[in-house]
Amino acid sequence: MIRKHLACTILAAALSVSAAHAATTTINAGGSSLAGPTYIAEFQAYSTTHPAILFDYTAAGSGAGQKAFLNNDITQFTTAPAGTLTYGTIVGTQVDIGASDAVLSASQLTNPATGSYANSAVDGPLIQIPTIGVPITMAYNESKVPTTAGLTLTDAKICGILSGKITDWHTLVATIPAGTTIQVIYFSNSSGTTFLTTQHLNAVCNATNSNFPVLPVPITKTFASVFNTTYPVPANFTGENASSAVAASLVATAGSFGYLSPDFTLIAPLSANTTTLRVAKVVNGISGVAYAPTVANTQLGLSHAGPGSTNATPPATLTAAMDPLNWVPTVPQTTTGYSIVGYGTMELSTCYANKTAGTAIVNILKAQYTTASYVTIIKNNGFAPLVNTSAAPYKTALLNDFLGNASGYNLNINNATTCASYAGR
Repeated sequence: MIRKHLACTILAAALSVSAAHAATTTINAGGSSLAGPTYIAEFQAYSTTHPAILFDYTAAGSGAGQKAFLNNDITQFTTAPAGTLTYGTIVGTQVDIGASDAVLSASQLTNPATGSYANSAVDGPLIQIPTIGVPITMAYNESKVPTTAGLTLTDAKICGILSGKITDWHTLVATIPAGTTIQVIYFSNSSGTTFLTTQHLNAVCNATNSNFPVLPVPITKTFASVFNTTYPVPANFTGENASSAVAASLVATAGSFGYLSPDFTLIAPLSANTTTLRVAKVVNGISGVAYAPTVANTQLGLSHAGPGSTNATPPATLTAAMDPLNWVPTVPQTTTGYSIVGYGTMELSTCYANKTAGTAIVNILKAQYTTASYVTIIKNNGFAPLVNTSAAPYKTALLNDFLGNASGYNLNINNATTCASYAGR
């Protein structure tokens, strides 16, 4: 009798484990390498309290994240280069979340030849939302730079370095011997970090302070494309794929310099990916004051968007709210605070066939905007939560329009009325 009871207990436990396993929902996400460590930390936190929800993330770059989501193409993640930062295990072929630090273009939404949102007839309208405020740091290997004084750069010097006009550390720091080459490390992949960097270069570089062959500098995700056959990528430049590889190359290369997300530098000492890389202060071209890319200075910059900025406030009507291009502020320069800033974004579907997945996506995004522990994760990685920036009104609008339906627009994820017309991703 005891043996029979024990066997029943074991069988019941096995069935319970099997049912729990069957009930597990995996959400495939990827893209931005800049914000990858932040999103991964958030996903880990969520799965800890919701063990039946498993996220995975592949930091394949913003361009790959956009392509993967727009065309529901998981191969953008499964064929990512060796060494790409990853978390979890991809299950199936569906891309549930795309992540980018470059805003989608109109052609990406309308022109299949350039990777448009090919699945809108199934998934419902595309949603593009800002997630975090981002500083792009000017990171450097301190082996050639005095640590006591550090490095302070003007826009003119940044334009000079990143165009190949300035190639000698002595030009930047008089105490460094002449002939000490600046080894520039740039992103060779399709990168949102490059997008936000070139967005700033577009606003501040000119024929006097740079050697860029095309002016204004093209705003692009591919850094090599700002050069051409007449003036190719300079000899002192080396391309690497995604943030982790760029950071590793900077750490390994004496006299190196590059544009990089804060979570791979000493400006974010609580990030799991912090390296020995220091970052320069950047003189705000409008206020004339030098700022380090701290969270507070990033928040200050984002709250003082300068000339050329767009989408300062969230859409206020249903028609405007239905356009994904209206949902991400762009900030080419700031009037005070740190000046090379922007926003990380996520691309989402309105309708998910797996309602559990849709609910989990809504819940983790709500937590990112409203829960203290998630806000801490964002700050620990060197980024600015939306609650403390000029995009704070976006937080309210996102909660009302996409993560709930207080607006009454029926645009929210898995809205019963809207999604009755779509099978869902």
